Formats: sequence, structure tokens, C-alpha cells
Amino acid sequence: MERDVRSTPQYASVGKLYSGLFAPGRDHVHVARDLRLGDGDKLYFTGLSFTGTLEDGPSDALYSFDRCDASLTLLRRGARLFRPSPDGRTAAFAIDDGFEIVNLDDFASVERCALPGMIEQIHWSPDGTRLAVLVAGAHADVSGAEGGYALRTETEGPAWLPEIDEGGAEDVWRRLWLWHRGAEEAKPLTHPPVNVWEASWKGPNAIAVVASNHHGEGSWYQSRLAEVDIATGGLRELHVPAEQMAYPTGAPDGKAVAFVEAVCSDRGIVCGTLRLADADGVRTLDTNGVEVTNIHWRGDGRIHYAGQREFETVVGDHDLATGKATDIWASQSLTCGEWYPATVPDGDRGALIFTEGYDQAPALTRVEAGEARILHSFAAPFSRPDAGVMEPLRWQARDGLEIHGWLIRPRNGGGNHPLLIDVHGGPIWSHRNRWMARLRSAPLLVQQGYAVLLPNPRGASGRGQDYARMVVGDMGGEDAHDIMRGIDHLVDQGIVDPKRVAVTGNSYGGFMSAWLVTQTDRFAAAVPISPVANWYSQHFTSQIPSFDELCVQGSPREAGGQYFDRSPAFFAHQANTPMLLLAGGRDKNTPPTQALEFHNGLLEAGVTSVLGIYPEHGHSLRGYPAYLDSAARILIWLDRHLGPAEADRG
Repeated sequence: MERDVRSTPQYASVGKLYSGLFAPGRDHVHVARDLRLGDGDKLYFTGLSFTGTLEDGPSDALYSFDRCDASLTLLRRGARLFRPSPDGRTAAFAIDDGFEIVNLDDFASVERCALPGMIEQIHWSPDGTRLAVLVAGAHADVSGAEGGYALRTETEGPAWLPEIDEGGAEDVWRRLWLWHRGAEEAKPLTHPPVNVWEASWKGPNAIAVVASNHHGEGSWYQSRLAEVDIATGGLRELHVPAEQMAYPTGAPDGKAVAFVEAVCSDRGIVCGTLRLADADGVRTLDTNGVEVTNIHWRGDGRIHYAGQREFETVVGDHDLATGKATDIWASQSLTCGEWYPATVPDGDRGALIFTEGYDQAPALTRVEAGEARILHSFAAPFSRPDAGVMEPLRWQARDGLEIHGWLIRPRNGGGNHPLLIDVHGGPIWSHRNRWMARLRSAPLLVQQGYAVLLPNPRGASGRGQDYARMVVGDMGGEDAHDIMRGIDHLVDQGIVDPKRVAVTGNSYGGFMSAWLVTQTDRFAAAVPISPVANWYSQHFTSQIPSFDELCVQGSPREAGGQYFDRSPAFFAHQANTPMLLLAGGRDKNTPPTQALEFHNGLLEAGVTSVLGIYPEHGHSLRGYPAYLDSAARILIWLDRHLGPAEADRG
């Protein structure tokens, strides 16, 4: 495979699809996030648009939306984490070197404050007199969900000077800073060895935090819920979870903290049980079977949430007085949020969400009493590609367990399609019904006559914690068989050609697409992206060694066990599937040496293997132009090893 594929027809088809979806060079907002309510009918959000070419990638900007006249207004490019003050007169947002305060009537700057590092959260105190700002140090690691790399700063001296790691420098910690209105600078509230991952005001005098005693990304897995006293900076422990936790959200009166507790494989991607810590202890709250992924207080008496319930995305409220939950809106054909469903309470009974579905572009939508009303669509003005249909799929595992997934196939149905399986990351995550599947090449393959299977094997989120825990200590075991049984089901239904099946995926999906080809010869091609190939070296080179200790049985310090038995690199000699391995050079989640180990093992065994490492990209290759280039390479690889689909459709 050539190093530069930009002149190929596959790259051209990728460019055509995404130009239609994103309208590059036209300042078209194609996706929105981080919605905030202002005074009256004003809403604020961060929108992404391609102001230049596709290869330049998207940039973010702050927008306002007026519900009265449905007008969209660009306010500031590069603004992040926009947070209106409680009185609705001012707002704070992150800038490159700190944060800025502006008046909301004319957006004039009022105050600015510099901070050392990257701001990750901003929270106004309930009385609007202070800001709590969570700052990652200038060389801190970022999560796999954000790219899985270490932050960088401009360094003095020549480029050949080495990067130095002493294991605990001052600029790798995450700290809370406190700023008072009118102050020239913010003051640090927490100090090492306390590392704060998330924060929320708990009344006017305390801040609830998820914190650990180490700065390393892997220490998040052992985090605890605590309360920081504003006056002293001291910590009081509130709860130590049995597994992991996230989304601490303090009640307005300061008497309770809501949070989500769950078994997790990635920081920032948490789906689980809604819990409440108050003077009576910690208890679980009813959510009508919903695995919760986002929470807000609707006053002191109700907790508003979004989450997943099997195939459904659900928005609801829990009433603390009655102990009962109520669905506000639920849908199988639409979802909302980025990694997981997200919502913002609106009024007494409604909510605002950014909806999307496989055949519906993202839209700002208000939901209430089961109804959804689109306020603004982010669909590009001149393109709506016909990329088939997406439908929920169920099949039976070899032990009788029902497995779920999503199937995309050409609109006219038919059978004997070549199949691409795209395994999600995690493993404790899940595929949802998202706009064009949010996958690099899936819509293009369906247009060519492929079927695409998006399996949610055991361990996937949205079906309860017991289901999620099934992958713990057995990654690459029954979950692998779940995927294989999904292929069997589609073959038995006459939908798929059993001789033309390929597999791909990112992260856990990269591991699985590398692992499967060492266990079976059923695949005609494979494209692991950001894979794990050797659990021993993964443990000692990754930023998240706690992850393999969670999901793999045995010890990285002992011979044998699953650290050997579930490492694709040690079984490369059993593979015969042509392999295209892709990885990011800056990836600290699954370092590029993982792909290199498997590649060299395959070549040594005489297996066709191509390795592509993108030197300036991180985990899962979500940045541009690597995203476009990797999509084109998947098409090239499948064309080469499965052949064109159209010729067989008849």
C-alpha cells in the first residue's frame, strides 16, 4: 500500500461523502455539544465547523440560539466550556491561557485570568461570586476518549533535546483553582498528592470531587468521592466505590451529591447506576432500568438524567420525594450526546438535547411528555446521502445469552452481502443509532452493497451492570464468541456471504479484530486500529495499566495466564488473514508499539501485513486528516481482499 493514497478513487469517495456531510469552507455547523441555558429564550452551545478544507479538520466556536426567531449567531471562535453565571448577566469560558468573563448583553470582556495548564471544567458557585476551575497541568495525560496522549508545551532549546519523565513533576497533576470576582488571579485549592478528575459545587461552601492520590491516568480507576472545604482546602471522604464512578453533581442546597457508579474501561465514558450521597449515607436511585450517563438537579427535589436502556436512549427524572422515576422521552430510532446520551433540563418537565439517528442529521431538539420537537437542524444544506438503513439486531450466544447489535445494509435489502464487522471501543461502551453510524467508512461501504454489523457483545453498556461485568476477567473469551455467533446469524438469514467477511475496530475493537484472526480463519481481511497485541508490554508502556488489571486475569509480573493466552502477538503464527494495522504515534492508551509487535509477528509468520503509524495523532485516529486517510485505506484494503460488492449483487 502506498504511503500517499490521496490520488486514489477511494480517497476521493471519502472526500465526497464528508464534504456532503460537513460542507467544508462554508462555516456550516455540522455538530453541536455542551448546551447551556441563558436568560429568557437564549441558548448557548459549542458548534464544530470546517472553516477550511476537510484535511484542515474542524474547529469549534461558541454560538447562541434564540428560540423566539430560531436565529443562530456566532459569538466567539475557540471559546470552550461556556458557563453563564447564576444571575444571567455574565458568562465565563476557557481560552488558550486561562479563562475570560464577558457581559452577556454585549459580549464585552470584563475580566481575564491566566492559569498554568489546560482548563477542563468551569463551575460558578451558587451565589455567582466565585469560580471553581479544574486545570490539567501542562504535561498531564488526557484520556483515551480525548486522544490518549500527553499535553505538550513549547520548549526551549533545540529539538533533539530529550523529553524527561521523573514520574511526578508538578505540571502533570489536575488541581482545583478558586477565583473570586474582581480578583487579579486564581488561587490553587487542592495540591498534590490530591488529583481531581471532576468537580461540582455542593452548596456555597464545598465542592464535591472525584479524586485519587496519583496523577497518572490509570489512578482514575481507584478514585473516590470527596468533599473539598472552600475555606481550608481540606478533603472529607464521602464514598469509596466498589468499581468506578463519575459525574459528581451537588444539590443546590448543598445537602447531597448525585453521581454514577459503574464498572468502566475508560475515564469519561461512564454508564451505570444513579446514586445519591447525603447525611443518611449512599443509596441507589430508581431510573426505570436506565443506565445513566448524564445528570443534573432540577431544583433540590428532582434529579434529571439521560442514559441507555438496551436499544433505547432515555431522558428522565427521579423524584426524591416519591422515590420514583419518570421517562420524559425514549427512542430507539434517535439518540443524543457524544460518547453517551446527554441532556439539559428545560422548565419544569422538559429537556433540551442534540438528537441524531443513522438517517437523521444532528439537531437541537426539545423533548417533553414523550414528544420531540426539532428547534434547529444541523444538516448540511445540499447533501443527504442514501447510505442504507440501520436496524436493531438480536441473536443468541453459544451459552444462550441474548446479544444485541445494529445492522446497516442497503435500502433494497437483498442478500449475500459482503460484511464488515466494526467492534466498538471500551470494552464497556456500546454502539448506538448515530448519524451515518459515526464510522469512517461504513456509509460508503453500504452504498457499495456491503452490510455492516455493529455488535454489542457481553460487556457492552446499557444492559445493566451484571451484563457489563461479564467481560471483566474474560476479554477475548465469550465476547469473541458473541461476535462470531453474530456472523453465523447473518449467514443463516442469507444476508451475508460467509466467504467475504472483514473485521475492524478501535482500541478494544482493535484488540478484538487482531485477536479474532488468530483464533479463526473465517475473515478475508482485518483492519485493527489502535490495538493491544501484548498485554505484558501494554501494562508497562500504557498510561492506563489499571485497565488490563481490570479486564485481564493473571498478573503482568508472572508468566502464563491471560496476559499470555489473550495476547494476539503470541499467536500471530496462527493467523492467515491479510492485516492492515493503523495506530497513532502519540497514543499513550495503546502505544503504537502494540501494532508494531503484532505486525512483526505476522511478517515473521509469512502473513500479509501492512502497518501505518500516524506520527502526530493519538488514540483511535479521530483527528484530521488521519480520519479521512484511514477511511480511504479501509476501502482500499477491502477492495483488495474482498473485491467490489456491486458485482455480486446482481
